[in-house]
Amino acid sequence: MNSLHRVPTRTQTAMTLQVRPDVDYAPKRETAPRPTASPTLMRRYEASALLPDLTVSYNQHVAPALPMFEECATAFARGTLIQTVRGPVAIEDLIPGDYIETAVGAEPVTWIGSTTYVPGHHDGSTSLKHLTRITAKTFSGMDVLAGPAARMVVRHPKLKALLGQEAVLAPVSDYIDGDHYLEVTPGGTVQMYHLMVSQHTTINVGGVEFETYHPGKAIGQNMSSKIRALFLSMFPKFTDLDDFGQVSMTRTARSVIDGLLDS
Repeated sequence: MNSLHRVPTRTQTAMTLQVRPDVDYAPKRETAPRPTASPTLMRRYEASALLPDLTVSYNQHVAPALPMFEECATAFARGTLIQTVRGPVAIEDLIPGDYIETAVGAEPVTWIGSTTYVPGHHDGSTSLKHLTRITAKTFSGMDVLAGPAARMVVRHPKLKALLGQEAVLAPVSDYIDGDHYLEVTPGGTVQMYHLMVSQHTTINVGGVEFETYHPGKAIGQNMSSKIRALFLSMFPKFTDLDDFGQVSMTRTARSVIDGLLDS
C-alpha cells in the first residue's frame, strides 16, 4: 500500500458583484486568483516498541513527510543485515527485545520505525528522494543501501585536537562520490527502517559504523505543541523529548569536517 497521500486543502470561490446598468464603471484590470495553500504531503509510519512489561506494541501513524518524522524510519533499506547475538538478521525480521551488537555491547532493540520509499514523490519537504548505496569495496564488507537518515562515524586523528574527540557523525549522503558512495533512485518501492536501543550508540553494518536512532538535541526547536504530541505518540514509552537521553557523539556535516581538517 502506498505510504504517501495528500491531505486535501480548502479552496476558495470567487465572489461576483452585481453591476448596475445605469452606472458608468471605468474598466478595471483583472486580478489573478488568490493562490491556495499547497497540499500537505503525508506519510504512513509503522512503529513497534518494547514496553515496560516486555510485550511489544505495533502501531501505524500518519504524519507529515518531513525530515523530523522521516529520520526515525529511513536509515536502512529492507534486507540490511544487523548483527545480533545470534548472528546476522535482516532488519525487517528484527523485533523489539532482540539483542543486537553495539559499540557498548549487546543491547536490546527498544523501538523500530519503518516507512516506504515511493518513486516519483519527491516534491515538498520530504527528505526521502534518493538512497545511497555504499559499495562492498568501500569497507571490505557488503553493499549497504542507506536512506537519508543514515549517519556514519567519521574518524580522523586531527579531530581529537580540534574537538576533543577523534570521531564524529556525518550523513552518509554527504559522501556520495560516484564510486564508493552512489546515489540511487529505485524504480519501485523500498521499505525503509531505523532502530533504537536504550541509549544512543553505533552499530557495525557491512563494515560501516552507523548510529542508532536519536531525534537530536534541536528537534524541539520551533515545534508546535500539536506536532510535538504527534511525534511523541510514535514512542509509547516517552512523554517528553528529554526521555530520549543524550546524543553520544557530535553530529555534523562533511563540509564542516573538511573545513576543520583543512584549517
